[in-house]
This record gives sequence, structure tokens and C-alpha cells, in this order.
Amino acid sequence: MLLGTCLGLFLPLAGFLILMVSSNYIGRKLTGIIACTTIFIAFISFASLLLIYTKNGMSPTTLTLYRWIPIENINADFTLFIDPLSLLMALIITGVGFLIHLYSIGYMEHDEDFARYFACLNFFVFSMLLLVLAGQLIVLFVGWEGVGLASYLLIGFYYYRPAAAQAATKAFVVNRIGDFGFLLGLLLTFYLFGTSDIEEIIKRAGEYAVGAPILILLTLLYFIGAIGKSAQLPLHIWLPDAMEGPTPVSALIHAATMVTAGVYLVVRMHLVFMQAPIALQIVGIIGGVTSLFAALCAVGQLDLKRVLAYSTVSQLGLMFLACGVGAFYAAMFHLTSHAFIKALLFLSAGNVIHMMGGTTDMKKMGGLSKKFPKTHWLFLIGVLALSGIPPFAAFFSKDLILEQDYLAGYYTLYGIGLAASILTAFYLTRAYCLTFTGAPRLEDKILKATKEAPAIMLLPVAILALLSIFGGFLGFEFGKPPPLERFLEEVGITLAESEPNINLFLRPETWMSIIGAILGLGSSALLYTLFADRLGHPLSLLRKSFYIDEIYDKVFVKPLKAFARLIAQIIEPKVFDNSIQAIVRATWKIAHWLQNLQSGLIRSYVAWMITGMVLLIAYFVS
Repeated sequence: MLLGTCLGLFLPLAGFLILMVSSNYIGRKLTGIIACTTIFIAFISFASLLLIYTKNGMSPTTLTLYRWIPIENINADFTLFIDPLSLLMALIITGVGFLIHLYSIGYMEHDEDFARYFACLNFFVFSMLLLVLAGQLIVLFVGWEGVGLASYLLIGFYYYRPAAAQAATKAFVVNRIGDFGFLLGLLLTFYLFGTSDIEEIIKRAGEYAVGAPILILLTLLYFIGAIGKSAQLPLHIWLPDAMEGPTPVSALIHAATMVTAGVYLVVRMHLVFMQAPIALQIVGIIGGVTSLFAALCAVGQLDLKRVLAYSTVSQLGLMFLACGVGAFYAAMFHLTSHAFIKALLFLSAGNVIHMMGGTTDMKKMGGLSKKFPKTHWLFLIGVLALSGIPPFAAFFSKDLILEQDYLAGYYTLYGIGLAASILTAFYLTRAYCLTFTGAPRLEDKILKATKEAPAIMLLPVAILALLSIFGGFLGFEFGKPPPLERFLEEVGITLAESEPNINLFLRPETWMSIIGAILGLGSSALLYTLFADRLGHPLSLLRKSFYIDEIYDKVFVKPLKAFARLIAQIIEPKVFDNSIQAIVRATWKIAHWLQNLQSGLIRSYVAWMITGMVLLIAYFVS
């Protein structure tokens, strides 16, 4: 097990190092082979571990690679933790990651920085694997920061474009806010438990009373980190701008890495969160509000990639909504199906964007189904799947979240989730119609040059389409608990009410979700196929995402810039610099005066000695 785990974890890192060192000496073909092979072997390694784990009936295992920080009250070793949850995440990361790597060979074929791109992509996968396999929170934090660094490098891959550079900086800065909260949580963890060992923390958290203020504080600090990484309100603003990176990068960020880190952290520490019910309620409320907010923003977007970006924010909100009511299994089930579907949607969109020379504006698209006879079907499968249309993947996972909310008695959160689910069907169908149906809005020159994507880009998307169609059956099986639930049951991630998961028993709330998805899909198809030219632009409130960026700019960015200018132009030159200069001048004058005292004349020294003696006598006499 140690060999397989290390092979799966460190092969992507080896690929990164090889590509960085030899980028000037190897060709594109060898670069693609190295990058893809390392990820594929990593996937095979984790798949083998899964087989060994399930067939041999193994229990969660901690693997200590070496002693790292053997200090009292810290005691952090570099350990890896193998259990069903970490294996599931590792398989998603390497499986979907491999398909995105394969797709990238075609997408980035004409890019000059081919090797740099794949090196960063490999480093991204390694960092995320380290995060999910970590047995210590401090090791998890290393992977957490590595993912942030990789996202910065890949979002700003086209660094010569100002928009890309600004988006990368924005993502980096906003994530630092969330990371600061997580870091404070890590320090509090050391203070409370004297270790960052995840198993030990979970065991010892039970020593505190349920609802203990210190545990509420601890879990909320963890959740602040999760808000930053998973782009929840109010730290969601970096993710839509992250679309400035290459489309496969967007697919990797949204489907298999980075944004899933926050959900993983909450689920991994779910037993600690269960000891803090107030914190869990906050998780659910923020998740629900974010889900609905992002869905409304997606309705108003005209950029194809930004629609999908807000869709990711919304779906992540649903996962946190599930966590907030204790439905951690439903959250992981939706995370899994969402990984397949969102990678499918982004890569299908990437086919269109790549073959149209980088165009992402849906106003310049339309009528592309004839130019993309395969891609438009693949994109449509993703639309149906994420909309919750049976029997596609998200029908089982997303509707399961809504069922669990309803069964737990959180009717308001259920209503919010249902509204977000209906809007999901609406805005995704809108994106499909504006892109592929109606009259072409492209210039004739570009339209004639546009053609279907090559096979190397279509193959990974087709595989993801199959997973989006049948992936829901990982979490649904007639008459008995499904494979995914049986697998995660060992680490306590199960359903509170499993009847919806083992029988096709459609409750009233399930029917509402299905009918809502059909209405959302149908109304959007009607509007944007028959009346698209008459609708005009969406409301500016939705198009501008409720002006959150503008509000942040006025409330935070401009005052901070003004304060920085105050420091740079007034305080530093006129206060600090002038103070230093005054001290220098005073020192020089004192030195000059002392220098004049040393005249070299004996009568002067005698006079000073007599003056000193007189002063001393006068002092002692008085």
C-alpha cells in the first residue's frame, strides 16, 4: 500500500520537475506523453489501491513517511491517510485530471509555452493529491497552499494579457483571506490538541461538550478557509475572473481540484463539525444563499465560460447546503457527479472556443450545431445531466440533497435549493440555445473557418459524457445501499434516511424538483429558440452579478489604494524620511561640535579640566 500511495502521489510531482528542467530540450510530443503518463499511472495506482482496500476488507491506514516537526505541542509528521474518502477524491482528481491532460494536448497544440503549461498542470494535480491524502492538517495545509500557487500560475498563464494577470492576482489575494482563517484554525488546533493529526483531532473533539464555544470557533475558522477555496459568499469573486486561464485549466479547477477542497475539508472534519451545530447551520445557510445568488448571476451572463463558472459556485453551494443539514454523503455524491458533468461542460465549451479562435461571447455565437455536430450533443448531455433530468447523474445526487434537506426539516433551505436547481436548468439551456441554435451571428469569414474539434479533444469529452449519463448509478441501486454509500459508510459518511437511495420512490419534494427542472429547461428552450432576438440583454443587475465587485472596489479596494498612496506619498517621504534625515543632521551637528572641542590646544584642555573640577566641587558642596 505504501508503494502504491507514494507512486500515485509523487509521480505527478516527478512529471512537474522533469518538464520544468527539460522544457528547452524536449519536443511537444514527449512533453504530452510525460505529462499524461504520470497522471494515468497515478490513476491506475489509486484504482489498484481501491481494489486491494475493498477486496481485503482493510481499515483506514496511516502511512508515516518521515518525522517532520517533532516539537512539543506541535508533533507533526509527514503522514498520508488512506481511507474510502481519500481514495474517492484521489480517483476523481487523477481520473478526471488525466482526461483533461489528454484534451489539453489538442487544445494547447499551437501554444509556445506547451511544456510550462503541462508542468503547472502536473503540479496542480500533485498539490490536490497531497491535500486529500494528508493525515495531518499541517500537511493538508501545504497541499492547500500548493493548490493556490498552481491556480495562480495557471489562471495567469497568459501573463502578457493584463486581464489574465489581474485575474491571477485577484484569485491569489482573495484566497489568502480564506487561508488566513484556516491558518488561525490550524493554530487553534495545536493549542487545543497539541497535534494536527486528523484522526486524533476527531477523537479528542468528543471530549468537548456539543456546542462548546471553542469548537464553534474552531470549525468556523476551518469554514472560512473552505469559503475561500470553494468560492462561497463573500469570497466568491475570484472564480468567475479565473476564466482568463486556458479552458482546460478552468475544467480542472472547477471539476477535480481546488474548488472541491473546501467541501472535502468540511466532510473530512465532519465529526468535529457535528460537535458544533451552530457552525453547521452557518455552513448550510451560506451554502444555500450562495447557491441561489450564483444561479441568478449565471442567468445574466453573456460569456459562456462565466455562465459555467457561476454554475460551479452554485453547485458548490448546494454541497455546503447538504453539509449544513448533516447530509455529508449527499454532498460527496454530488461532488463526484458534478466533477464528471462540469468537466464535460467546460471541455465541450472549450471545443467551441478553441475552434473559434478564443471567442467566448455568446452574442457572437448561435447556430453552431451544424459546425459542431458532435460537440453540441455532448454539451447538451451536460446540460441535461446538471439540470437533474432523469436518469442522468445529477438527478440522483442533486435531488438527493434536496430530499435530505426536506427530510431534516430545513424547509427554507429546501426551497432555496429547489429555486437554485430550477435556475440551473434555465441558465444552462439558455447557454446551449444561444451557442448552438438559431441563426449564426458569426462573421462569415470566421464561420467558414470553424469546424468540429479534433479526435484527441472529442475522446475525453465523450468519456465524460458517458460518466455524466451513468455516473448517478454509483449512488443509486435498487433494493440495497448503492456502491458509493457502502464504500463511504466505513468513515461514517452515510445518509440519515437511505430509502430514497435504494428504491425508486419519488416523494412529493422529488417530483417538485423533477417538474421544476423540466419547467426551467422547457421555458428557457422556448424563450431562447423562438424569441432570442427579441429578449435583448439580461438585467444589468444580473449581468453585473449584483454589483458585488463594484461594491468591494468602493468599500475595500479604493480606500486601501488611497491609504497606500497616503503612505507612499506623504507618510513615508514626509514623516519617516524627514525624521531619519533630521536624526542624521542632528547626529552630524553633534559630531561636528564634539570635533571642534578637540582643538589640540593645551590651554583649551586645561580650561575644560578646570571648568569640570569647579562644577564637581560645586555639586558636592551643595
